[in-house]
Amino acid sequence: MSKNKSISRKQLLIVFIFFIYLTIDIQTQAQKDTARYVFPEFMIGAVKMKSGQTEFALMNYNELSEEMIFVKDGVKLAIDSLETIDTITIESRIFVPHQKILFELLVKGPVSLFVQHKCNPIATGNPSGYGETTETGAATNISSVYYAGKPLQKLKLPSDYHITDDTHFWIRRNGTFYKSNTSSQIISVFPEKAKEIRHFIKENHLNLENRIDLITLIVKCNEFIH
Repeated sequence: MSKNKSISRKQLLIVFIFFIYLTIDIQTQAQKDTARYVFPEFMIGAVKMKSGQTEFALMNYNELSEEMIFVKDGVKLAIDSLETIDTITIESRIFVPHQKILFELLVKGPVSLFVQHKCNPIATGNPSGYGETTETGAATNISSVYYAGKPLQKLKLPSDYHITDDTHFWIRRNGTFYKSNTSSQIISVFPEKAKEIRHFIKENHLNLENRIDLITLIVKCNEFIH
């Protein structure tokens, strides 16, 4: 009887240890999944169509696939046909279609500033490419869903991959988009105000790798061109 009790305790201990490791693994994977999205969780967003119609759904922006993902009947889908969409708003943050992806609007004006949310998965010791399947699918809008016949699959990075930030900033002036990650790129958009821009950056000790400082500069650029 004592022997049987001992075996039962050992089995119980093994099950307990396995449960702990399983819990840790699930939590770790959840943290990896969260890191691929702009928001910490899916939130109610509003899609304003160019037709004037507005639709609502739980949404989040995937930085790996650069797609707006929404939930319909428990299934994750990627919004497609961006040319039919005017804006997408989540928690007062505005996303604007640009070609096949979405930019987030940071400064609205004659000169607007946008951020391209993007990150890359890199294999440890191998900086080239990524062979994992990304979240794919399509939906013309929230009400009329069309996708590749199956739900989107969760992205799962192998243990030897890590995610690197690849965020880009863009200026839109007179309908044209320009990269704006450095002072030289920004000055090239306003060559007539090069002296004033350099002086403003120096006088205010702006670090353009800091998003707030970049926003401050673009707001000032709008003043310069008035």
